[in-house]
Amino acid sequence: MELLPALPASCQKSGRPQRVEPSSGMIDMFKFSSRSTPDRDLDLPVYRALIVSLFQGAARNAANVFAYALFAAFMIVRAGDPAIKASGALLMMASFLRIAIEMSCRGEVGGDGARLRTAEAVEVKERRYIVANGLFALALALVQWCVLVLPGGEPFRLITLAGVLVFLISAPGRACGSPRAVALQTTLINASFCAAMLATGGETSYFAILLSLAVFRHQRDSTRALHQTMLTMLLAQRAAEDLANRFDTALNNMARGLVMLDRDGRVRVVNQIFATMFSLTAPAGERRVADVIAESIGPMLNADESPEAMAAFFAGEDGAERQARLADGRILAFSRQPMPQGSVITVADVTAEYETEQNIQRMARFDPVTGLPNRAHFAERLAAAITAAGADGFSLLAVDLDRFKEVNDAYGHHVGDLLLAEAAARMRAVVDRLGLVARFGGDEFMVLLDAAQRSAIGQICAGLVRAVSAPYELEGKSVRIGASLGAALFPENAPDRKAATLLQAADMALYDAKGSGRGAVKFFVEDMALAVRRRRQLGAALRDALGHGQLTLAYQPIVDIRTRRVTAVEALLRWRHPKFGAVSPSEFIPIAEETGSIVEIGAFVLNRACRDATNWPAHVRVAVNLSALQFERGDLEATVRRALAESGLPAERLELEITETILIGNHAEVMAKLNRLTALGAQIALDDFGTGYSSLSYLNDFTFNKVKVDQSFVRDMKTVGGSKAASIIRAVNAIGADLNMTVVAEGVESAEQLQALSALGVDGAQGYYFSAPAPAEEIGVLLLKELAETRTPLAPERQRTA
Repeated sequence: MELLPALPASCQKSGRPQRVEPSSGMIDMFKFSSRSTPDRDLDLPVYRALIVSLFQGAARNAANVFAYALFAAFMIVRAGDPAIKASGALLMMASFLRIAIEMSCRGEVGGDGARLRTAEAVEVKERRYIVANGLFALALALVQWCVLVLPGGEPFRLITLAGVLVFLISAPGRACGSPRAVALQTTLINASFCAAMLATGGETSYFAILLSLAVFRHQRDSTRALHQTMLTMLLAQRAAEDLANRFDTALNNMARGLVMLDRDGRVRVVNQIFATMFSLTAPAGERRVADVIAESIGPMLNADESPEAMAAFFAGEDGAERQARLADGRILAFSRQPMPQGSVITVADVTAEYETEQNIQRMARFDPVTGLPNRAHFAERLAAAITAAGADGFSLLAVDLDRFKEVNDAYGHHVGDLLLAEAAARMRAVVDRLGLVARFGGDEFMVLLDAAQRSAIGQICAGLVRAVSAPYELEGKSVRIGASLGAALFPENAPDRKAATLLQAADMALYDAKGSGRGAVKFFVEDMALAVRRRRQLGAALRDALGHGQLTLAYQPIVDIRTRRVTAVEALLRWRHPKFGAVSPSEFIPIAEETGSIVEIGAFVLNRACRDATNWPAHVRVAVNLSALQFERGDLEATVRRALAESGLPAERLELEITETILIGNHAEVMAKLNRLTALGAQIALDDFGTGYSSLSYLNDFTFNKVKVDQSFVRDMKTVGGSKAASIIRAVNAIGADLNMTVVAEGVESAEQLQALSALGVDGAQGYYFSAPAPAEEIGVLLLKELAETRTPLAPERQRTA
């Protein structure tokens, strides 16, 4: 019969068998333990628990043992036989010794025996128990033998047998923790009884011996059974504790916080991660989860997170997941899984994963250089805006950075990226909450505006142009760029409510704006589709115009207002195409700048103008307009030198006219080139002053020979003191006088304008009042002399088309 199952590995200390094997003979007769090996070989906590159980009832046992001491005293007083008196005295001493040893060990062991840290210490306590109880059993056995055998023991026989019977019956339950102690006590008592029966003799005595042996066997079996039961319970408890420790270790070392709830919403299990995550200062076990949320979790949530919603999530019965943001910025992921008796909720800090995911999404939806939404993200926002648009609609702006490519080529992509980022930040600051700015690619941006009124859109566009055109300081380099804008309105310019249609409209408006000169803003109109097509056709035709001799020059005089003599003539480019006819310079020159052919065309103009000027009087200079691309590409100084050398024209008779837009780019480099051109002897004039990006700093940075006031001021001038335009011209003329610069007014078309300019003290004038642009043959020396002498215009007043 198998008495004890195999012990778990954690409770074994040797490889020897842990069960009682069937055997026979005297050895098995006296084996009270349920194990074939000593208890000392058990795991320390199990062995210690067995021995500690011997002393747990020490106080109660002391009272019972004291009863035996009283019985012994009674025998000493009443017995007449000295042997009986002596046995009684031994029993009394053994009783007090047993009480003393058990109480002493009880105090040393403590409540749970934790003080016994080694098996040797536990074994010492077991031996002391065996000694105390063995001496007590020996004294009781001696009393039993004396009262049963000696004639004077007759009065004490019944009470002695009752005491012995009580001692035997209680031994297995009292001392099953130490089968050796039970075996010693039972053996001594039964041996004493059998010896007494043999001494008295007779059939009754022999039957008593047999009954005694039966009791002995019963004691052995009871002790074995109780020892096995107790050991099984201890091993099960040990296994449960081991499992609980492993479970606790697993809970506290898992990556997630965990809380187990019962059906009533009470917390049953909380791991250390959860407690640390929510700063639980008191054990959460047995508390209602609603209280835990209200006291610990709720105050940690972000303002937009509801503690009530969190409590509802914890109280749910099905599987679910949710995320919550804490006030300190962390993001927690909660997961709820149902159980038969409640639910398990886990929580993990997913802040790093969330930020990684956000970065991935940002990389997919935002431009890494500017931080603005990219083309894909903007397409989503535009589609959403079209879907949600009401009767008021919205607008779309296409923005192109003028001269960005030149800066990028000159200083490299790093500076180009810095420029893009700064320009993007400026545009975002202008638009602010009124819309969305996105980078579409390269130097092109898109702006989605809530505004749909042209006046409001115009103000924002003007703000964008101003912001982008302001100087940039990038790693010690000062650069300036510009911006051209095209605007489209929804739903007016996209009646089919398609994003592609609206984008195309904005793009065509931008194309038209770039064709009108840098810094322009254009709203889409239906004619732009035809204009874009024509512009592209002209661009293709312009590439062959120079080779086919389609480009010519016309000249317009510049007159000294005081003497009415021509002091210079301005060379103006003309293009006549066999298919398109006469193409206006305002149309084809922006195309030439856009395609880059203006550099070659500009060299042609310089050469031809210098050759023509050699046929005119020596006091008449020729003025040639320069493009920004001529400063940025090619060798402008070499081109000028070559034109002067090949024509033989003195350098002082050449005026080079530049506009303020040329100075917007690399200011320092442009100034250096202008200084080299001045060193050649050429005159430098600032054309169209007062428009575009007018800045007095240009006049401070470089000494211009001439300043030409834009024709828009002359056109708006009514009388000398009756308009703002007149005041501006007067101020410019004063600045010119102080800086020793000649001031020329453009666009003079009437005698009244000439008279007003004369009254303001302006030096020179140019316009149709004196002459329309004419070929070199018509602006001959004789004609120019006659014009200066008669002061009579050669042509009627017309609108300038040059």
